[in-house]
Amino acid sequence: MSATLNRETINDTAKLIMHRLIARTLTRDPSLVGRARAALDKMADRFPDQTFVAEWEAVLRRPVDEIVAVLVGRGQEARRLRLSSPFVVAEGMDFTQEALRRRIGQAAKRLAARRGPVADTSGARRTVA
Repeated sequence: MSATLNRETINDTAKLIMHRLIARTLTRDPSLVGRARAALDKMADRFPDQTFVAEWEAVLRRPVDEIVAVLVGRGQEARRLRLSSPFVVAEGMDFTQEALRRRIGQAAKRLAARRGPVADTSGARRTVA
């Protein structure tokens, strides 16, 4: 593994891993959508003029299988939405344990290192290392 990996790529990969875990939970327990709505309400109070609030409100009105597709999506929109996800702070989801965060971070570094060159949003190639 390279000594210097692109930090943004590692963070995006870690968020994807977290949202894959959330998607598994959501598939087993659709009531998580309601808890995410409650978390989004609190986020809306704190960030009333942010566009992500309306975007997540629209996502949370979709059927569970479509929400799961957004959570684990590989596209730019899914990546952007994961940055403000109400699922991460929803009641019953706990990503505060240091050991879990460390394991997710290590897995993200391994996956980012395996990917090698990745395309940026302009379509140009850049190197992770």
